[in-house]
Amino acid sequence: MSKRQKGRRHRRVNRTPRPMGAASRPYAPRPEARPEPQRVLPALGRHEARTWDGLQACGDGGASVDELCASVGYQSRTILKHVQGLAGHGLAELRGDRWYASR
Repeated sequence: MSKRQKGRRHRRVNRTPRPMGAASRPYAPRPEARPEPQRVLPALGRHEARTWDGLQACGDGGASVDELCASVGYQSRTILKHVQGLAGHGLAELRGDRWYASR
């Protein structure tokens, strides 16, 4: 091979073949971090339903967007989009700076 041509020789990473046959280590199934939320309406997606479950878990005190971010695990922009969609379905309402579950 000339110096200008690059073929397989320049790739030195992961050149060892994988073992054939039985796996050397068994793969355990991943534990579920959070249970899947129950679907409230057919119009709610999986992620929006998870936000709805987080809002319901806050109870009568409601929740701010930052509190929902911490409990559900999404960014504030996503949470805001979800609760505005829930408000459009009549499932959430905004009072002051806190969101409350309507049903």
